[in-house]
Amino acid sequence: MEILEFFQTIKVPATVAHVIGVVFGMGGALVSDILFSFFSKDKKLNKTELATLSILSKTVLYSLIFIALSGLALFLGDIEKYLSSAKFLAKMSILLALLINGFVLNKYIWPHLLNRNFFTLKKERNIRRLAFVCGAISVVSWLSVCGLGILETLDMSYGLIISVYLAIILFSAIVALAVERKEFN
Repeated sequence: MEILEFFQTIKVPATVAHVIGVVFGMGGALVSDILFSFFSKDKKLNKTELATLSILSKTVLYSLIFIALSGLALFLGDIEKYLSSAKFLAKMSILLALLINGFVLNKYIWPHLLNRNFFTLKKERNIRRLAFVCGAISVVSWLSVCGLGILETLDMSYGLIISVYLAIILFSAIVALAVERKEFN
C-alpha cells in the first residue's frame, strides 16, 4: 500500500482523533483562562488552584501534541489540497501562535505564578500584564482554530484571514490589559 493511500484510508479515525484533541485542548485552555480570572479575584493562588491550573496546562500541552499528530495524518492524505488552502495555512499559522503563546505561559509566566505575592507585588506587574494578554491570545486563537476547522469553505485570502485574526488579537489584548489594570491597581 502506498503511503498516500494509507493516510487516505485512516482519514476517518484521524479526523475523530483530531476533533477529540481539539475538544480537550480548547476546553482545557478556556477553562484554565476562566479559572485563572476567577482564582485571581482574591489576589492569591492556593495550592489547589495552582494544581488545577497545572493539570489543565498539561491537558492543553498533550492535546496540542495529539492535534499535531492527527493533523499530520490528515495533511499527508491530501497534501496538495491543504497546501493550496488559505484556510488551512491560516489555521497552521494560528496554531503556531498557540504554541508560542503556550511556551511563553509555561516558560516565563508559570514560575512567577508560584510566587505567593504575584498579584500584589509591583515588580510582578509586567509579568501579570503579559499573563492577561497571553490569556486573551489563547482564547482568541483556540476559537479561531476551531472556527476555521468547522467552516466547510472560506472565500478569503490568507492575508485577510490573518489580518482579521490579528485585529481581534489586538482588541482582546487591549481589553485584557484594561481588566488587569482595573483589578490590580
